[in-house]
Amino acid sequence: MEIIKSKHYLVDTDLELCEELLQQLKKQGISDFEHLLKQLAELNISNFNELLRYLSGASCSESIAIIGENLLERLRAASFDRDVILTSSNEVGVYLTNKLANRKQEELWAFYIDNSNHIIAEKCLFKGTLDKSIAHPREIFRWAVLYACAGIFVVHNHPSGNLMPSKSDIELTKMLQAAAEMMRVDFLDHFIVGKGHYLSMREHQLF
Repeated sequence: MEIIKSKHYLVDTDLELCEELLQQLKKQGISDFEHLLKQLAELNISNFNELLRYLSGASCSESIAIIGENLLERLRAASFDRDVILTSSNEVGVYLTNKLANRKQEELWAFYIDNSNHIIAEKCLFKGTLDKSIAHPREIFRWAVLYACAGIFVVHNHPSGNLMPSKSDIELTKMLQAAAEMMRVDFLDHFIVGKGHYLSMREHQLF
């Protein structure tokens, strides 16, 4: 269990990222939209390409550059007509942290993936304190059959922010892995999220 304590991942939700950018702009004396437009005009920034060039340059403060580039990347991924494609644990962690931000009780979600890593469906299946006898694999894989998915991953939140998996969390994950092997569906991961952090049970080799 020591490895679990050594590597958690901190990511900002979309709202937290916007709030952080506003705080950094205030430190630069930009307190409202009018001030922002004036600053952009002084920097000869009139489009997003020029903005990105400025963020990547030496004249932009490091804190604003990092937040600005992250925010632009989130905006690119937020297009309403674009399917969600997740290709790394970090992308999944950001997506899930935003998805379950500020939930007051535990929820278990299942995400169903096609062969191209598109999310074809996502469902909240259980609420309340999770136990392997309640969050049964049959309910999770019933939808896997209906959606004819190629892969599946699950996530549940710990509102306390403590990401340490419980014994029931680990037992449930092993049950899901066994069921997936039997049904020839890829069980990709079980994530735990809470208070801006996430933990990948696959990365920590817990199943």
